[in-house]
Amino acid sequence: MGKQLRYLEIAQVIKTKIEQGIFPQGHNLPSQKELSEIFSTSIMTIRGALSVLNEEGIITIVHGVGTFVAAPEVHTDSIGLQGFQNEMDRQKMKIQNKIVSVTHNLDSPKLKRIFKHQTSSYSCLVRLRTIDSVPVIFQRSYVESGFSHVLDEYTEETSLYQFFASKTGTLVTTGREIITPILLGQTELEQLKLDSPCPAFLSTRISISLQNKVVLYDEAYLPGTYVLLAATRKGRQNSSKFIIHKSGITDAADSINDTELWGDIG
Repeated sequence: MGKQLRYLEIAQVIKTKIEQGIFPQGHNLPSQKELSEIFSTSIMTIRGALSVLNEEGIITIVHGVGTFVAAPEVHTDSIGLQGFQNEMDRQKMKIQNKIVSVTHNLDSPKLKRIFKHQTSSYSCLVRLRTIDSVPVIFQRSYVESGFSHVLDEYTEETSLYQFFASKTGTLVTTGREIITPILLGQTELEQLKLDSPCPAFLSTRISISLQNKVVLYDEAYLPGTYVLLAATRKGRQNSSKFIIHKSGITDAADSINDTELWGDIG
């Protein structure tokens, strides 16, 4: 392997050791000096390798403290739901989880495509997420059958992503999400206590482990009755977030010049 790619080779070796549990989640990696001695290379090359792992979310670098294997808590909700959570924090609103159902032994061609045929059956956790008893998100979360026990043991007070990671030891390093405008179906309308027709955002997301396996698939329905997606562009930079009105949205024009709303996204 060419000398200029030495840092990538070292990054892969460290990644393998993390997969094997030699470097456990939440624990310190050896110091840069120790790693340079282990791999018989320069500290600059080690820094390049650590930078790659940091960008991939596999490690966390705390300047002045050390370098740690990323812990499960680092990976939580999806991009869309993180934006939703940030806005709720700004408005000092608290979201509650309500478990609607847990279903096992699902056989679906769609899920087989998403999970890349890793198993023949799947389990689904259905949740309703509310603010002050007002339902604002309807969500389905799917796992392969080998992880079905996690959904059975899940409690409403915890983050599903953190709970999944702590129960399985799985380190999620990649998330892919697509947000699509849709009209809610009858099941979603009934759960969200809305009348038909009603537009919504559908957030579909997969969570991918360090071993490059899809371990979670989520579908979250965010009704337009309560949620707007705001986006801004300044120069070449784009930012976006969700706006939540638990009392209902009447006109987007009411928010377009809200300086407090736009303050944290440029």
